Amino acid sequence: MSLFNDLGRKVEELKQEVGNASDDEATHRCLECDTLLYADHDECPECGSTSILARSD
Repeated sequence: MSLFNDLGRKVEELKQEVGNASDDEATHRCLECDTLLYADHDECPECGSTSILARSD
């Protein structure tokens, strides 16, 4: 059972690393719902807001 616990922990760590790396690639952010966007949009695909800001960090 220890093997499966170790494997599960490694998979979770990998998922978190991938999520963090993809967050770093986002170029824009919705000011209303804080959704990260990977291309310029006229409105947020999540909430429909037009308050999209280019990320500078």
